[in-house]
Amino acid sequence: MRTSDQPLTVGIDWRRYTVLQSRDQEEIVTGVSQVLRPHSLHCMDVLDASCLLQRVTAGHVSAIRLRYGRSVVVDSGPLYSCYLVSLPLAGNAIYEHGGETVTATPRTATVLSPHQPFRIVMDAGYDQLIVRIDQRVMERARDARAGGSDDQPLQFKLAFETGSAPWAVWAAAAQALLSSDDFLTQVQHSPRLGVHLEQLLASSLLEAQPSTAAAPPGGAAAPLYVRKAEEYIHAHLTDPITVTDLAVHARVSTRSLYAGFKQHRDIAPMALVRRLRLEYVRHELLASTAGSATVTEIAFRWGFGHLGEFAAAYRQRFGETPSATLARAGDGTTGYQ
Repeated sequence: MRTSDQPLTVGIDWRRYTVLQSRDQEEIVTGVSQVLRPHSLHCMDVLDASCLLQRVTAGHVSAIRLRYGRSVVVDSGPLYSCYLVSLPLAGNAIYEHGGETVTATPRTATVLSPHQPFRIVMDAGYDQLIVRIDQRVMERARDARAGGSDDQPLQFKLAFETGSAPWAVWAAAAQALLSSDDFLTQVQHSPRLGVHLEQLLASSLLEAQPSTAAAPPGGAAAPLYVRKAEEYIHAHLTDPITVTDLAVHARVSTRSLYAGFKQHRDIAPMALVRRLRLEYVRHELLASTAGSATVTEIAFRWGFGHLGEFAAAYRQRFGETPSATLARAGDGTTGYQ
């Protein structure tokens, strides 16, 4: 996978980390949505897609290999909880995101930020390596770099040229995640190493790629009270949260808060809380090793007090029970049978 324009060498054996290999479109959409983000998929070819999905995870970062094998169009809402750096290994795709349009090739990677919807038109030969970084990890790195907290969303420039000096900085950090199976295993069993790796990936992306304060979905600036409520949600996601808490923090009535979220975020405030919590629960379940945690512990940690309701919401969103996710992660069986 190494070229002069693409200084990134992968030392892991991808075959060990296969999550999905399928020609069934419903199974493909479900599997990719579980790993990345719920989306719609349209095949432009007469034949159905033939998807290969592989993933390695270390703490709150992961690397994903994704190939559909057919020309497809992916439409998705905002990522909400993560940043995605996508390196094309072969073929090309057209990305529309944050008011920008970029043709991704092995010479041009892309960076998707959490706050805007996106559309990707992939050709039949498009094969990509995606590095996923948790939004909280990126924001902590940004605040450490700035020497203080910043409540403005962070939006990266979409295009990332792989032949550039900044790309070389980022690639050196990403290579640590992909260097070898032995190193990956060591990181997965050492929380301290995992934190250092997270910081390395986030900090190097901040150094390498231009970024600005993000415009919210829909293009219009959301009012301050909506952003203040979102700030509270992200800061207290593991704590009990009520809509009254959000309204008090934002200094508006609950009615105004609902109206503002409906207009500017197209989601109710507490629905956003639940969505984010479910995303973080799933990410933690998938990153767990055998015996390291239970579903109950992780669910309680992310603010779910009623396990029956939590399990039902989790299954509705991800298509499997939380215990099934934990079992697959714990025994290393991430493939679909």
